[in-house]
Amino acid sequence: MVVRLLDIFPTWLIALAVMGLIFVALEVGFRLSHRRPGLDEASALQASVLGLVALLLSFSFSMAEERFSQRRDLVVKEANAIGTLYLRSGFLPEPTRGEMRTRMRRYVDLRLEAYVSVGDREHFHRLRTEGDRIQGELWSLLDAVVLQQPTGVQTLMTQAVNDVIDVSSERLAAARNLIPDSIFVLLLIGILGSGLLLGYQPETHARGWMCWTVFAVMLTAVLFTLLDLDLPDRGRIRTSQQPLQELRDQMH
Repeated sequence: MVVRLLDIFPTWLIALAVMGLIFVALEVGFRLSHRRPGLDEASALQASVLGLVALLLSFSFSMAEERFSQRRDLVVKEANAIGTLYLRSGFLPEPTRGEMRTRMRRYVDLRLEAYVSVGDREHFHRLRTEGDRIQGELWSLLDAVVLQQPTGVQTLMTQAVNDVIDVSSERLAAARNLIPDSIFVLLLIGILGSGLLLGYQPETHARGWMCWTVFAVMLTAVLFTLLDLDLPDRGRIRTSQQPLQELRDQMH
């Protein structure tokens, strides 16, 4: 659900909508406190719900950080796999060696371009298709000459090509491995519930706009920092592609 909403609406618009919902919950709680005063357990409920929201946020950030670290490590793993294949292709005779290295240089360019274009689904799909085609061509080039090579070279080259193909699938799976939508829904329910209880102030007739604003801004900022960390194709928290960029410079 979260990903589908982000496909339809920009992140800043969803952030404003959530902040508006928090203010609505605060206002509803404030009005209820004067229509139906006497909820003696309000302060205890506030502390309990806020503690539950803090626990959910901590748990969610832990999940998002783990997924972010996995995506970052896979970039290094992919750069190492492609670099290893590029070096081991030197065991092969010409023209196979040159053809494989030409395709690997193009493959690295595609991987970097795909990362930049991940928000454009159609362009990203075209780049993925071309990358898959190059993987198949690398395997076909190796298959044409591998039986003529020593057993050690056969093993090294087959393993290297297989590692390049496998790690690309691992990166795609990691990019799709997001925090479940149910957790974000539970977070939103907890935030709105805490706003409702925080607005419940039967002892005063003045709205605490300053406290309300700080509460709404802080929770909205934390929630969407979590989204920024979890979604690989959104926001400013992005996985560094420096290992692949350095590899491209070396190959070119």
